[in-house]
Amino acid sequence: MGTDDKPRVAYIWSQELQDVSDDLPSNIGRSSMVHGLIKALDLLDDDAADNRPANGVDNPTNKATVFAPDEDLGSEQCLLKYHDQSYIDALMKYRATSPPSYDPTAPRDTSSTSSQPPPAKRARTKGPNLQEYRDMDVYNLSHDNPPFPKLPRYITLVAAATSTACRLLVQDEADFVICWDGGRHHAKKSEAGGFCYVNDLVLGLLLLSREGKVPMPSDQRNKKNGRTKTRPPRIIYLDLDLHYSDGVSSAFHSTKEYPDPMPTKNPPKPPSVMTFSIHHSAMGFYPPATPWAELTNSWLPTPFSLSVPLAAYPSSKTYKTVWEGCVEPIVKEWDPDYIVLQLGSDGLPGDRVGQFGNWSVEEEGGMKWCIEKVEKWGKKTCVTGGGGYNHPNTARAWAAVTASLLDRPINGETPIPHHEHFEEYAHSFTMEVPQGHMEDQNKRRYLDQACEDFGYISTRIKDIVASSPR
Repeated sequence: MGTDDKPRVAYIWSQELQDVSDDLPSNIGRSSMVHGLIKALDLLDDDAADNRPANGVDNPTNKATVFAPDEDLGSEQCLLKYHDQSYIDALMKYRATSPPSYDPTAPRDTSSTSSQPPPAKRARTKGPNLQEYRDMDVYNLSHDNPPFPKLPRYITLVAAATSTACRLLVQDEADFVICWDGGRHHAKKSEAGGFCYVNDLVLGLLLLSREGKVPMPSDQRNKKNGRTKTRPPRIIYLDLDLHYSDGVSSAFHSTKEYPDPMPTKNPPKPPSVMTFSIHHSAMGFYPPATPWAELTNSWLPTPFSLSVPLAAYPSSKTYKTVWEGCVEPIVKEWDPDYIVLQLGSDGLPGDRVGQFGNWSVEEEGGMKWCIEKVEKWGKKTCVTGGGGYNHPNTARAWAAVTASLLDRPINGETPIPHHEHFEEYAHSFTMEVPQGHMEDQNKRRYLDQACEDFGYISTRIKDIVASSPR
């Protein structure tokens, strides 16, 4: 940690990253609102990046240090560390004719008098550019994931942003790095999905796995040839978006089996990355259900792709129960070196895409409460954005989390400072995200069972970790 045990907080931003993120069809203008509010609250030290000390971020004024994305980490070579060449070629392809213009998240109101953005439409199946649209569908680049003019720059910068955040952790430049434009957890190796075109999270996690190797304890070091012995890092990816982290979880899912109990001779080594998704699940809710999105079976031979699905309208009380009964036991036994936290805000009330969320920002078990718990773990942490389609509430929530990490006294009663987007915070013009009033449909019996199962899984993790000493 930094001076006086205060975490050193870095913040990934550049004007071009903001501009291209503003053009994301599912979140038109959201990036400007998020960064604009955070700047208006005076949470950023824009000049510190040029004058920071060589040994890390000096943060004496309780402001986050701004770092621009390192574009080298968004190069085609870097993108190909996960994505397929043909898919990257399709994303990078200059499109002389744009697809039909629409907002994928707009209400499906087809009346001619509607003032809403035009409804989402399927790609044309006849007329001009027929083959072009068929080619798009091979990579799911239509429907909810339409190409847009700045797509090539967008995928470069969003990939670079999250990988830059992870590299800052490896280089001990910061304890927490915030990357609100990242968190695109649905993209696959060769397919867009859920408004996500490139999986910046997978790329960042792979960078941590490669570069974040941890020195062995002094009694286990081997300095032969002048080299210090290292081990692979242990990383947990924790996803609190309302939607299941299908892209990230599938990327790191392993079929390697871990017997229970573990054998004493030649035990299988644990992976570097554990994924853990807490999400809403219901028939027809995106993404389509898979066995890995169900409640993780405590006897599963591969206990490193973890999932806690929730019924509709999970309240902060439910999140608190899951956090204390499922998350904390796993993190205690896994004892990660790095944490990547996806903090999508579509689980807040009033989200036009999430719709089934009932989380909060300020309550016990809410978003700020969770980030305070993560901070107490004392681990190098990357925090990203994700879903969030009520833009004023998303900006409020992520600004509140940023302020919390900086130990700044901002709460729901804090007035919105006057800035470019001030009018969009009507009618309260405060930082408050109104609480939901829907009944939490998560039953105590189910939550107790989940906690019991994860308590047992944590003992298996402990056994696996013990068989592969640090």
